[in-house]
Amino acid sequence: PWAPSGVGTGHVWPVLAGERGEQELAEGHGSSAGAALASIDAMSSGVGLVPEQAWNAPDVPASPFGTDPTIASIGFQDGRPAGSAAPLTWGAAAQVRLVADLSAGRTLERPDATTDRYVRHVQRGTALTVTSPLDQTAVTGSSIAVAGTARPGAVIDIADVATDGNDATTHTTVTARRDGSFAASVTAAPGSNVLVITAAAGGATAQTVRTVVNDVVAGTLLFNVTDPSGDDNGPGNYAYPTAGDFHPGAYDLTDFQVYDTGATVTFRVQTRDLTPTFGSDLGAQLVDVYIHEPGASPTSTGASFPQRNYQIAPADAWSRLIEVQGFGQRFIDASGATVGTARIKANAISRYITFSVDKAALGGVPAAGWVFTVTLHGQDGFSPDQGRAFTPTPGGYSFGVCAAASSNPLCTADPSTVPKVMDTITPPGVSQSDELNYVAHHPVVLQGVGM
Repeated sequence: PWAPSGVGTGHVWPVLAGERGEQELAEGHGSSAGAALASIDAMSSGVGLVPEQAWNAPDVPASPFGTDPTIASIGFQDGRPAGSAAPLTWGAAAQVRLVADLSAGRTLERPDATTDRYVRHVQRGTALTVTSPLDQTAVTGSSIAVAGTARPGAVIDIADVATDGNDATTHTTVTARRDGSFAASVTAAPGSNVLVITAAAGGATAQTVRTVVNDVVAGTLLFNVTDPSGDDNGPGNYAYPTAGDFHPGAYDLTDFQVYDTGATVTFRVQTRDLTPTFGSDLGAQLVDVYIHEPGASPTSTGASFPQRNYQIAPADAWSRLIEVQGFGQRFIDASGATVGTARIKANAISRYITFSVDKAALGGVPAAGWVFTVTLHGQDGFSPDQGRAFTPTPGGYSFGVCAAASSNPLCTADPSTVPKVMDTITPPGVSQSDELNYVAHHPVVLQGVGM
């Protein structure tokens, strides 16, 4: 785009004609290579200045002197320079190379090492089957079991690339047994491990790649509670948006954990599906953790925003709230003041959203009597409360109060009044469908789970 209008179009690049000419010559098409050189010459100007781009559209006359510069034209002719950089040094170099190649009748710029590897040498393949680990899976513990079959005597090299650890790479080498089987134990790096597994035998090679995650927390587990799978429909009638960005299970809580991690406290929320959405590892999800610390003051029973349409039980009134989503966060006290920042990461394989906050800012180490009210909804940067809106039935990017129109009172409610909770963790004896029933309860009150 040209200043000051910010509007413009790109055109053909003579330098690419040089590359095309070399390819034509390498394939034995000398006349086509000569035609490519002629086109470069035709697109050049003056004493042979090869431009960055050439005009490939109907001629445009030059504008009279004094024309508004935002709409003025310097004049263009089809097949001639388009007013871009001239000479473009690598365009001129491509022209010179092609002249030399045509004179010699072959491509001169062809390094011997490259030619030997990719032209003269024919790489042969060998057998390789990896049975463990499975791709895109999670591992626990400090090692990864790698096993499979290959040609007997084949050298098996396993490169483990720690993509969450600055790509630090370790190598493990074993030899396939007489029956072709092989097995190795590879030290698992924290986070994602990309295993590049190769077999070499008799000058032939094979390669397989596996990605596994070692999603562990270096700390002491203080609290862990699971949630049933398949209850990601609020009071039982909510429905996901219909756009393909929303994957089944994205709003289904399955686990909640709290760890003591030294100077921080780390929380983990697992969902049934954590497919990256909207360019973020947790772009679809909006997690709220309301934290009740016995004796803390002040406290609140309000939701993160009034538009969420629910309250917290008075006995579980919170002194801290941690809210995490794909494009934002909040770590606040009961007055709404920011008390710190959450460090957030997510992993699609383990399906855990992990977030840590400063222990002192939280109020200390969670212990007996602490209560956590956990909710999961959909994030939406266009809503004032960052929560995805409802419509009577699901739209492309809105939740449905019900999957289909119905006279059921749950389905005829005003979409702006229903609680924005697709899933929550309830204490023993409390039914989620009853707790979130906005027809039976005014207001809807959420209860937490305690240590």
